[in-house]
Amino acid sequence: MKLLSIIIPTYNMAVLLPRCLESLVSAQRAEALDILVVNDGSKDNSLQVAQEWQTKHPNCIRVIDKPNGNYGSTINAALPVATGKYVKVLDSDDWFDTNVLDAFLDAAESTDADILVTHFSQIGANVTEVIRYNTMGREPYDYGKVYELDKVLQDGYIRFFLMHALAYRTELLRNMGYRQTEGISYTDTEWACYPTFYAKTICFLNLNLYQYNLDREGQTMDPKVLMKSVNQMQIVTDAMLAFYEAHRNELSPIRVAWMKQYYENRLRILYKIYLLDMPRADFRKEDLQAMDDKYLTCMQRLDLHPRLYPENKLLRIDYIRYWHRHHRRWSRSLEAFNHLLDVCVKWLYVRLFRR
Repeated sequence: MKLLSIIIPTYNMAVLLPRCLESLVSAQRAEALDILVVNDGSKDNSLQVAQEWQTKHPNCIRVIDKPNGNYGSTINAALPVATGKYVKVLDSDDWFDTNVLDAFLDAAESTDADILVTHFSQIGANVTEVIRYNTMGREPYDYGKVYELDKVLQDGYIRFFLMHALAYRTELLRNMGYRQTEGISYTDTEWACYPTFYAKTICFLNLNLYQYNLDREGQTMDPKVLMKSVNQMQIVTDAMLAFYEAHRNELSPIRVAWMKQYYENRLRILYKIYLLDMPRADFRKEDLQAMDDKYLTCMQRLDLHPRLYPENKLLRIDYIRYWHRHHRRWSRSLEAFNHLLDVCVKWLYVRLFRR
């Protein structure tokens, strides 16, 4: 058995894929890797590049070629044939820190926790930020110790449940029949959520493994792309809410409370796009009203109460409540003042807690 299966969704990434693969095969323990490059109907020569790397490294690289079905379909194609003890997703425009990967493999060999959590780096044009699971500078869990997941979820932290931070025991995903929504982007949120319905244990590792590239034009989290893709994000949210409604009666009270917080945050992100992030020239009141009408009934049924306050936590005005009262966005002057506060508070937070 391999220690780690790495699923690499690939669409038109012929230029960046070699950097991604080099970061893996250069590891001292590369023979412990099961690298699954899933070519999602690329129109460039991504398939040829992947096959060349497979020829050079047949003991650890396998290529799956399939018609285009978007992100979730690549996970669904790779997971049934993964042979690693753990499985992790790595986008083909990103990479792993090679030295850290060896340490991660050592850790994976010595634990049986359902979920492994690591740090990751967000790499922009001018700045690299290391994302740790801390909350206001606190790291409340011992590294390398296996915890009962309910004990961790009881503390209410959701920051580290992001695709880049997570690896799962492969058998856990198989036993739950894990599948992601196909045909759209942004389904990595499902990867970060659905397994927590079934996992029992979790372990935190003091390793900065995933290097997340935010500097590529056209990347799905590019604000320009994000604004045009809000409908896809709604589809993912709809699927996640349906999953929660179908399975919430199977969960412990602790896990229900955590899931409510998680799903409220998901709804908060959608409202934030419309009420705060979207340029006013692109904002259409009727689009937000249609989304709001759809989710109000669902929120009442599932007892969800999302709130959207400014990131600076100084202006205590709830954007969502303001919308429900006035059916308009904040004034331009108030938005400008709030943005200034956000910048100042974030600068101070980074200096104090993320050195």
